[in-house]
This record gives sequence, structure tokens and C-alpha cells, in this order.
Amino acid sequence: MPRISAYAGRSVTGAEGRALGRVSAVLFHASEPRVVGVQVDQSAVLGVIDRRQHYVLLDTLTLTEDGALQLPGKRLPSDDAGERVLGFKWDSSVIWHHMPVRSATGEAVGTVHDVVFDAASGVVTQLRISTGAVGDAALGKLEVPGELVSGFDGDAVVVLPGFAEIRADGGAAKAVASGVAVVKARGGAVADGALQVGVAAAGALGRSMKSGIARKAIDKVKSLMDEDG
Repeated sequence: MPRISAYAGRSVTGAEGRALGRVSAVLFHASEPRVVGVQVDQSAVLGVIDRRQHYVLLDTLTLTEDGALQLPGKRLPSDDAGERVLGFKWDSSVIWHHMPVRSATGEAVGTVHDVVFDAASGVVTQLRISTGAVGDAALGKLEVPGELVSGFDGDAVVVLPGFAEIRADGGAAKAVASGVAVVKARGGAVADGALQVGVAAAGALGRSMKSGIARKAIDKVKSLMDEDG
């Protein structure tokens, strides 16, 4: 299944391989956890004059053997055509990349690092969460299954209760903590790279992990936090 990081920068072509532009963002439904389309930047006229961005429905794109996303026509479709299908304006769609993530009970979890989705329906199958440089180094990115991703609430991407057992792609295989409260925002700002693991939360994670590698990771986090304080 594709992920949004793999779509970014991918070329978009029309019939007979005509170059139409490149994907500059993957767009999500205003509230539901699903991809609805992509934002396409066209090449500047004579390399100088910028042209406006276009928005293309996900289900009109086909991945070609050479890695391009192909449309059936020779031109980019009108934005109005896509809006009629969606039932809302493209301006209402959301770019999840780097968006803050929080639990259904309001705790900060991290930021969206990547999203895996079904190419046909756009439904999110996995949300990969960054908890900042320290958390990522110790635990790796947190991987939340799609069924536990509620969607966008106007401020953040929300994960549902039951996501407390999360597999990380780094040194610690699993992290079990209430609401996975492993991060806090320094100065209240929630941004990729601005989050770090809290000492108390790190202790909770340490108690939940049985492997020696995980314990060492938590100890390392604590030492970094002590040095930072």
C-alpha cells in the first residue's frame, strides 16, 4: 500500500505520457481518516511565471510502471469537477503531514510522520507518529493501525482509545502506556522535532517494557532529559 511520503514529488502525467506536474501534497478528508486527492504543482511558464495549483481526485490516478501517477485525459481536471464528486470544497481538505496528533482524551502524542493508505479507497491503514528527536531515537516511530485513527477534529489528528499498545519501528518493539503519553510539547508548541519524552512518561514506559534493549533506551532518554534540564 502507498504512503504519503512516496506520493510527494511524484510526477503526474496525462494520456500519452504528457507531463502535467508534480504532487506537492496529499489531501485528506476534512474529518474522516481517508485520502481524497492530491495537490499538483504545474511547471512554471518559461521557468519563470508560476501557474496555479490543481487538485486531483485520488481515484482518478493510476500508478504507472515508471512510477508516475497517470490521469486518463490530456489535461489536469477542473477543481470544480472534483468538488462535485467530494461534496465539499478542496479548501476544506487537510494536509496531515506534520499535523499534531493527540489522543481522544486530549493528550499530546506527537506529529504525523507518515500515513499508509489504500490506493483505491484512500482509507488510512496505518498512522506513523513522530514523538520528536529524543523519542524517535529511543523508540522509533509509533505505528498506529488505521482502525484506531479517528480523523481530523479541526486542530489535530485524533487516535482512539485502545491504541495504548503501539509497535515502534525502532529499538523498542512495543510501548504500553495509558494514552501513550510519551511526549510533551516544549512551550506548548506541537511541531515535528519540537517534542521530547517526559521523564515521568519515560518511567511509565520503562516499567511496561521487559526487554533489556528497551530498558537501556529508556535510561538513555532519562539521561538526555537530565542533561537538558
